Amino acid sequence: MSRGSATWLLYAVLSCFGFLLNGLGAILVPLQKDLRVGRDQVAFYPTLFAVGLLIVGVFGGLLVGRVGRAVALRLSIGGMIAGGLLLATSAQALTLLGALLIGVGGALLIQLIPALLSALHPHAPAAAVGEANGLASAASVLAPLMVGGALAAGMGWRVGYLVVPLVMLVLVLVPAWRVPLPAAEVPAEDAPRADVRRLIGPWVEVLFAVSVEFCMVFWAASAVTEWHHASDGLAPAEASLFLVGMATGRSLAVPVTRRLPRARPLMLVCVAVAAAGFAVFWTAPDLLLAGAGLLVTGLGVALLYPTTVSRTVAAWPHAPDRAAARAALASGVAIGGAPFVLARLADLVGLRIAYLVVPLLLAALVVRTLTARDTP
Repeated sequence: MSRGSATWLLYAVLSCFGFLLNGLGAILVPLQKDLRVGRDQVAFYPTLFAVGLLIVGVFGGLLVGRVGRAVALRLSIGGMIAGGLLLATSAQALTLLGALLIGVGGALLIQLIPALLSALHPHAPAAAVGEANGLASAASVLAPLMVGGALAAGMGWRVGYLVVPLVMLVLVLVPAWRVPLPAAEVPAEDAPRADVRRLIGPWVEVLFAVSVEFCMVFWAASAVTEWHHASDGLAPAEASLFLVGMATGRSLAVPVTRRLPRARPLMLVCVAVAAAGFAVFWTAPDLLLAGAGLLVTGLGVALLYPTTVSRTVAAWPHAPDRAAARAALASGVAIGGAPFVLARLADLVGLRIAYLVVPLLLAALVVRTLTARDTP
């Protein structure tokens, strides 16, 4: 698979967003302490990210069709930069607006990436999407480590969370004007009903896969703090092992998809590994085993999103941008819904019991996979 300048640009921008999105879980505990509020109230910050995905999921396809993919990419980068600057302020209302802008900018990017990479690499779309997410996951690993390091050094979470991705986004903004990107395809006016039905199943798969991923991303640090009394600096570093597992799994996207070219066996293997890792994480008596469980869980979860989103885009070959927008909508529902539900359940029955939402989601994904038509 050859990678030109357009591919590397998309990889870089997605890596910056991965840092911001996955690092959000690392700042929830210090943010909760700063604001002196309950867990359910800081859960609203990830929900704002999700609102951005919902907005783009509904209107993103029309926006890209009107302004084009290149302009949409620049709007995405600008939104994330502005959102990060607002999130760094001390005014709560502005930080909420910042989270929303990062969500909208990132959601637009999430819509663009699968369609663009599918156009740039038509013979290996899942591998390209997986590789892009692998690099983004690798960048994401830095986020909790940098947040933990900044907290341990007394600099505050904002320094560790915002400086690197904002600088990188500013640097890639200039080449985003110069690198040619594939133009959006003009979709048919009305999608056949059969095509709509074909989209529903993969859409549900994206919903389940992203729900599992972000239940782990947003609340793993809280879990090791509560279950194993990890410090504010250690908890994000421990939770980053989930991201390490995802980065490792996604970096192997090309050879894994070659060995398991069909969606059904690939997804079943991924779910089995994720379930085994979660069982270790949930039952671990100490931090060492909990970290091992997080690592294995991330390894299993790694290729679920690239596989399901590629299947969603492939379901509407006549309108890949609209299909990618619908996948972004599924991601928004998942990120805004599942972690928030987990937080609410945790306030009622405790975080350990609430975390059983994850194996339930994995079981639902298995049922969907077994009943769906297998595809390359």
